Amino acid sequence: MTFQRNATRALLAGAALALGVSGCASWRANHENTASASTSAHRGPVQTASDAAITAKVKTAMAADKNVSAADIDVDTLRGVVSLNGTVKDATARQRAIDIARNVSGVLDVKDHLRTAG
Repeated sequence: MTFQRNATRALLAGAALALGVSGCASWRANHENTASASTSAHRGPVQTASDAAITAKVKTAMAADKNVSAADIDVDTLRGVVSLNGTVKDATARQRAIDIARNVSGVLDVKDHLRTAG
């Protein structure tokens, strides 16, 4: 029962994060588009609202999986490409993290930069 309760909490937290981040990214995109050309310098890649939602979904799915330590994995998404950085306990956890990311809707590719401990 404790695992189910923790998984439910992780899913709810991830959903709240996705909604919050999506709103912030949307606000930023709308306000940057209204800036004049003279004040908008190229700032490098900008994460879209859908990228933020993908990142939240991947982190939520990892948090709900007992074989992956989501706290040790940094997830970044740019144009549907998910980059995984951090340390995992073994090759099985590494593969599971990659599989989780690949199975999230909207993910186009997964870049594995994970290291195994030990």
